[in-house]
Order: sequence, then C-alpha cells, then structure tokens
Amino acid sequence: MTDFQRLCYKTLKANVPSGSVITYKNLAKLINHPKAYRAVGTAMNKNPNAPEVPCHRVVKSNGELGEYAFGSSLKQKRLQKEGVQVVNNKVVNFKAICL
Repeated sequence: MTDFQRLCYKTLKANVPSGSVITYKNLAKLINHPKAYRAVGTAMNKNPNAPEVPCHRVVKSNGELGEYAFGSSLKQKRLQKEGVQVVNNKVVNFKAICL
C-alpha cells in the first residue's frame, strides 16, 4: 500500500460518517491533492480493508455511484443499509448528504 492510499483511507474513515457520501474530487481536496481525484478513485478501487474503510461512500460529482471493486449492486446495498437512498444508480438528496 502506498502512502497516498493510506492517506486516502485514513481521511475517508475519519471524515465521512455512515449516512454520508463524499465525491472523489472532494476527498482529493480534503487530502490536499485537489487534482488527484482520479488517483483517489484508483485508491478506492484497491482498498484492501473494505467495508472497514468505507470506500462505498465515495461517489461521482454528479451523485452517481460510480464504480466499486465488489460490484455496483453491493455498493448500493451498503449505502442503503446506512440510510443513503439510491434511485437509478444516483444518490437521492445528494447535495444534502454530500461532504
């Protein structure tokens, strides 16, 4: 695991509680690498500690779920279990729950 991946996972786990989501871009900003949102996506895809490190809470800037290493249906199920509503692969009330 790289230092960048560790930083992504630590920051995600510490700052995005159950019932919330964050965009790849906003997570990149949070770790002080604002242009590294694609690298954040790659880190989430390689997360060896899911769901303890909740990479399922990271979504696209338009509210769509985006990819998930374990399949989009499991990502949706994990979010819904946490109280996040998803319809047609998009987070409902996205702006209200997105950090």
